[in-house]
Amino acid sequence: MIDSAIILAAGLGKRMRNYDPDIPKPLIKVNNKPFIQYAIDLLNEIRAKEIIINVHYKSDKILNFIKNLNQNNIRVSDESDLLLDTGGGIKKILDKYNINKSLVLNSDVIWGESDKGLIVDMINSYPEEAEAFLGLVPKSNFRAFKDKGDFCKLKNNDLIRYDASSEPYVYIGAQIISQNAFNGIEKEVFSVNEAWNLCINKKTLKGYQFNTNALHLGTYELLDEYLKDDK
Repeated sequence: MIDSAIILAAGLGKRMRNYDPDIPKPLIKVNNKPFIQYAIDLLNEIRAKEIIINVHYKSDKILNFIKNLNQNNIRVSDESDLLLDTGGGIKKILDKYNINKSLVLNSDVIWGESDKGLIVDMINSYPEEAEAFLGLVPKSNFRAFKDKGDFCKLKNNDLIRYDASSEPYVYIGAQIISQNAFNGIEKEVFSVNEAWNLCINKKTLKGYQFNTNALHLGTYELLDEYLKDDK
């Protein structure tokens, strides 16, 4: 079982600045609930013992939000002085708290009630040989996703980068990743994609398919369209 969980909330959110330049992306409200609250609620539902949230852009606002939650199981990894990118942020937390592996959620995903069972099943399905286990959804199930795709699945749920010969899958913003995924990376600032690429070479990058539909709200335009449709 995974005791520790990480929420990535340190990004700059540049594509959302037109929505409100004074609000960091994790605090933008969808259905009257901040993005980050969806991740926190999901982790509370699965009874995560420890939640660690990294912060950078307008960190004071996120820190104030966390303080007002009055949850004693939430810790903060402060990147206010230096943004470590996704990989550096995760590695710092795993190293600092001596965590072998952790569930990691993006803070800009609208996690719903139906995702609880999928996340629990993903945790229970973690392959022993995996160093990173990514939640994926077929591109055909990912509304408003404009890119070609992130990965293709091979036998035994091994992942490779997307090529046109196979069905494309999209990373849904949930993964279980171990300290071993970062072996060989000495720098402080780097994307988690670098760790994933190392895992692909070692055949330790595995995929878990979310049998659900997903919605990409990665830009202001898509978020604005969604909010208008929701009224």
